[in-house]
Amino acid sequence: MARVCVIAFTDFFKDARPKREAESLASRGDHVDFICSREPNTVPIKYANGVRLFQLKGSRYRGSNALIYIMSYLWFFLRASVLVTVLHLRNWYHVVHVHTMPDFLVFAALFPKLLGAKVLLDVHDLMPELYISKFGVSAGHVVVRLLRLVERASICFADRAIAVSQPHLERLVEHGNPRSKFVILLNLPDPRIFRITDRPSHLSDGCFRLVFHGTIAPRHGLDVALQAVALAKTEIPNLRFEILGEGDDKSRLEQMVRDLGLERIVRFSKGQIAIEEVPAAIGGADIGIVPMVADSFTEVALPVKLLEYVSLGIPVVTSRTRATAYYFSEDMVMYFAPGDVQKLYERLVYLYSNPDKRRELVQNANRFLEKFNWGLQKQVLFELVDSLASCG
Repeated sequence: MARVCVIAFTDFFKDARPKREAESLASRGDHVDFICSREPNTVPIKYANGVRLFQLKGSRYRGSNALIYIMSYLWFFLRASVLVTVLHLRNWYHVVHVHTMPDFLVFAALFPKLLGAKVLLDVHDLMPELYISKFGVSAGHVVVRLLRLVERASICFADRAIAVSQPHLERLVEHGNPRSKFVILLNLPDPRIFRITDRPSHLSDGCFRLVFHGTIAPRHGLDVALQAVALAKTEIPNLRFEILGEGDDKSRLEQMVRDLGLERIVRFSKGQIAIEEVPAAIGGADIGIVPMVADSFTEVALPVKLLEYVSLGIPVVTSRTRATAYYFSEDMVMYFAPGDVQKLYERLVYLYSNPDKRRELVQNANRFLEKFNWGLQKQVLFELVDSLASCG
C-alpha cells in the first residue's frame, strides 16, 4: 500500500482529473491525502470516497488582472507547502503527486522530497501558452519567458511527470523538457459518472438541444457558437443552446445573447456544477459543441468536454486543432475551422436534418473509447506510483 499526498489548487469536487486519480488510488487500498482549495462559504468535508481531504479556504482567480492571478497561486503555494510538510512528518509519504496549475506548485513538496518522498508532477496545462492566450501578450513577453523557465525547473525537480496527450507532450519537449521524464495519461472521463444509460432523450420536449459545459473563457470560442446559433435559429425549430459553467467571459456573452436576440434560445447555468451533476445536465443532448479558437494553447489541448460528450453518446461538433485531429478522425466528430461561424452554422443545420449522421458519429466515436478508457489508463497511473513508491 502506497502512502500518497495529492496537491492541487482546485476544488476537489469540481475538478475531474485529480479527483478521479486520487479516488482510483484509494480504491485499490492506498492511503491518499488530498490538499486542495475550498470555495468561501462552503462547509469543509474530511473524507470523500476513501480520500482524506485538507481543504484550504480560497479559490483560483479567474479574472483578467495578471497580478492577482499570480498572487492567488502564490498564496495557495505557501499554505500547501506548510501543510504537506506537517503531514509528511506524520505519514511519511512515498509519493507527493502535484497537479498543475501552477507549475511551481511542485516545489511545495520540497521538504518531503528532501526527507525521501518521490515527487510526481501532473502537467495539466501549458502555463506559458495559457498566459499568452489569457492576457494577449506575445511569446517573447518577459512573463512568458519566465513561465517557460519555471516550467523546466518544475519538471526537472519532479522525479517523474505526466503529460495529458501526445501533442501536449510534443509541445513540452519543444520547450526543452526531457521526453524521458514523461508518461502520457489522457484526461479521460470517469466511467462511473460518464456512461451511456437508458436516460430518455430530451427530444421528447420538442427542443433540439445544443450543449457546452465547462469554463467560460474567450479561448473556448462561445462567441463563435452564439453567432452560428443566431444564423441557425430560423432553420432549426425549437432550438435551444445550454451553456453550463462559469468564467470571466460570461458577462460579455450574456450581453451578446441580448444583442443577438437569443434570450429565448440560450440558457446559462447558475454557476459551475459539480462533476457528478454534469451527465444529468447534458445527457440526451442532440449535439455537444466544442468551438475553441486557434492559438498556441488550444492547439495542443484535448478538451475533456469532448471526451465526456463521446462517453455519453452525444454527437460532437468541434473546431479542428492539432490535438483533436490526432485522436479523432472526420467520421468520429464533425469538424469546422476555428472561428468559422458560417461553417459551424452549416454543420449544425446539417446534423439537425440528418439524424442518421448523428447516430453514425456516435457509433464511430466509440472507437476512441475502445482504445482509450480509464480502465486501461489507470493502470498507467498505478504502475507509475508503484515504481516511485518502490524507490522511496
